[in-house]
Amino acid sequence: MSPPSAPYLIPPIAHWLGCHRIDLADCTSTNDEAGRLARAGARHGTVVIAQTQSAGRGRDGRAWASPPGLGVYLSAVIRSPLPLADVPPMTLAIGIGLCDAIRATGVHASLKWPNDALVDSKKVAGVLVEAQSQGGKLDAVVIGIGVNIGGEVPAELAGIATTLEAESGAPIDREAFIAALLAYVERWVDRYVAMGLEEIIPEWTERMAIGLSARATIDGSALTGEVFGLADDGALLLRDGDGALHRVRSGDVEVIRATPRRAAHL
Repeated sequence: MSPPSAPYLIPPIAHWLGCHRIDLADCTSTNDEAGRLARAGARHGTVVIAQTQSAGRGRDGRAWASPPGLGVYLSAVIRSPLPLADVPPMTLAIGIGLCDAIRATGVHASLKWPNDALVDSKKVAGVLVEAQSQGGKLDAVVIGIGVNIGGEVPAELAGIATTLEAESGAPIDREAFIAALLAYVERWVDRYVAMGLEEIIPEWTERMAIGLSARATIDGSALTGEVFGLADDGALLLRDGDGALHRVRSGDVEVIRATPRRAAHL
């Protein structure tokens, strides 16, 4: 753990993200709830927060453990002028905001492409972005964020997940963290919408977890390489053993961390 640097000492204030907030004791998935509200006409910036989820999910439908008392499970409705093709890279902008909010607690998080926040090798938070469209035009973006705040990580995840309280060694004020999270995410979503990926890529790279490798399939051939950074379109760049760079997309790659004994899946 490292102390927060100066930019993280005074969090910004959210202006539109969280303008309407719905708190639930439990639900199947906050993304499902926010998606339903979006289809019903929920305003830009509407947020759903649950104490627990019975069917929380991450990227590619993977389950996200959501027991009561462990974390913040939050989803938001964003209505944006972006074309549909520009929605997936928004995950990177949201990740920067998430990373900054975590660092504001004094926990030095880093980012794992495309949608996770890590402390050392353990996952502490993740992002899920889902688009709603009509006639090929973007109607709404639902962004889901799960953060492990405190409590006991389920035994089956103890080797790969952690909490902010475990890493900081101090209690985390849940409401203060939510306020900071909304403010930082709003800041970076606004920057992405206004300025595009050119503004996001160097900031994401500065927060990128180091020492990661990835397995990918490129043109039908398997490749394992070092995570080098991001391409201009937000795709992951892998550097193979000969130093050549390869561009891979989300569906083609599994990010891993190399360890002396074996490769541990994150």
